[in-house]
Amino acid sequence: MVKARIHLTPAEAEAKGWLCCRDLKARHRLMPGYSTRPAGSVWQGRGAYDVYDPADCVPWKWEPSATQLRRKAVSARAQELIGGDCLLLDTETTGVGVDDEVCEITILDASGTPLLNTLVRPNQQIPAEATGIHRITNDMVATAPAWPEVAEQYAAIVSGRTVVAYNASFDERLLLQTHQRHGLTAPAMTTSCAMLLYASWHGEWVEGRHGIWQWRWIKLIEAARECGVLEDGAHRALADARMTLGVLRYLQRRTDGRRPPRTMASQAQSSESG
Repeated sequence: MVKARIHLTPAEAEAKGWLCCRDLKARHRLMPGYSTRPAGSVWQGRGAYDVYDPADCVPWKWEPSATQLRRKAVSARAQELIGGDCLLLDTETTGVGVDDEVCEITILDASGTPLLNTLVRPNQQIPAEATGIHRITNDMVATAPAWPEVAEQYAAIVSGRTVVAYNASFDERLLLQTHQRHGLTAPAMTTSCAMLLYASWHGEWVEGRHGIWQWRWIKLIEAARECGVLEDGAHRALADARMTLGVLRYLQRRTDGRRPPRTMASQAQSSESG
């Protein structure tokens, strides 16, 4: 018994006047309505696509995609943060462990003006591994103020403000640990994470810890390069705070939820970094 053929050939669909969504738009400025059912399907070698009778379709109307809607929401949040006169914060530390502390801190206002920018003398030596990343040596912090000399100014600046940092949970944890090492109480701080915002904008879905799917976290240097705001001196607090502000401003400007066209230079930079 011959098995009945399910799909049409492209020529058969064309003969009936049935079109895919792309051709409906291109030829007739039409699109399937919410209740429009496909008239049939066309086999294309590895799969099939639906075709529609133009008589069953409605005038084409632009609708944003789910990706564009997500990015518009990210842009709206960036606008809200900058419009609300947020602060930008970055710290460099003696390490990433539970006993480590801040050895440099920068806070900028939303215009990019530094409100606090100083090295900090920690209670411990800065390991060579940390120095290899941020280039801050023990000699450099030997005459810097200790955290108790900075803490009051820091608390006054962040009071009542929303503080944006790239990987905010890390900076918040290290600041808390630094206060605790000196017997101080850390001030309450409202934070927003630019890394999570940019991850949502970038939109790469990956499996994270414990099998939980999430948007891939993008390193600050990578995000800054993609946004055209990469600065010299990365991994120092001032440069990183400026790049964080640059990323936030980039997101603020993307009100239509679309990526700008990539230039040849940015494509070359991306290829070199890969």
